[in-house]
Amino acid sequence: MPTLTAFHAARHYPADARCGDAPAGMHVADSFGDVAAEYDALSTRAGLVDRSDRGRVVVTGADRARWLSGLVTNVVQTLDSGSGNYAFALDPRGRVVFDVIILAVGEALWLDVDGEVVAAALKHLDRYLFSESVRLADASAEDARLAVYGPSAVDVARALGNTNFAALPALGHLLVGPDVRLVRNDLGRVPGFELIVPREQAAAWWDRLVEAGAQPAGWQAFHALRIEAGVPWLGLDIDEQVLPPETGQIERGISLSKGCFVGYEILERMRSRGALARRLVGLRAEGGGALAAGDVLRQGGGVVGRVTSVARHPRTGRWIGLGYLKTGLPSHDGIVAGESGQSVVIVPLPAA
Repeated sequence: MPTLTAFHAARHYPADARCGDAPAGMHVADSFGDVAAEYDALSTRAGLVDRSDRGRVVVTGADRARWLSGLVTNVVQTLDSGSGNYAFALDPRGRVVFDVIILAVGEALWLDVDGEVVAAALKHLDRYLFSESVRLADASAEDARLAVYGPSAVDVARALGNTNFAALPALGHLLVGPDVRLVRNDLGRVPGFELIVPREQAAAWWDRLVEAGAQPAGWQAFHALRIEAGVPWLGLDIDEQVLPPETGQIERGISLSKGCFVGYEILERMRSRGALARRLVGLRAEGGGALAAGDVLRQGGGVVGRVTSVARHPRTGRWIGLGYLKTGLPSHDGIVAGESGQSVVIVPLPAA
């Protein structure tokens, strides 16, 4: 049974909203009636997305930063309150257990993770907790998450009283109301922010964002924009078989100079040898053909990759996607997907 988001549970979605399951298992709005208009809002103005599929783990204690630094791929110990980082948590083989946004909030670290993996994330973290002064708490039930994406996100933020949004660095954050935190979180090249709000205030803040100029947008439009932005999604583009450098998030999420962490040796070996066997790429189906997640990519009869995320583009009607492709191919000509042999073009990322 899918979990209901704050808005669907409160029947805050309008009657014309079509609901379905997001990859995280949340029951969210697929569309608010016009997917193309919602995509246009997200890409050219400001679109509002229910992102309550996310979970939050709170890490406190005097040793929190030093301890967490040994478990994730990016810098933690130098994060000041109001700053953040994107990172991966790995197993000893260098494979991804989960990806995470780390926010330094006063005397705590907030771990923003996929809502479906909160329990697994806590179990993984607890495995490495010994005598350190660290406490872990699941705060997911306390929050709702509202995201605004688009060139006019800065205007929406200004209407909330935040005139400094444009100056916030990636994953910089601040309070915009009692217990309401605004986090700068662009989607590729598309400006954006998220509000982490108390669950009981979710409907009121949703209405306030709409009044400020953000148009409600469903999962279909958001998913298409995410694919164009080249942002990998846990459970689709990121699983236990993926090594972080393959995702294209090296600059955003990996620091090999910060010191050792679980899985460090594998990533350092890949860097020193230049050994990247595959990488995440953008895909576009030629003609009117379709793509499906799980499709095998072939070239000249040989397997060269697989499709991981797909969407029908709301504006063009063509199928687009993300997938992993072998590196070192002489060319990208003649690549086909699935049993039908659908012709595929490799698209540079980000495409939006």
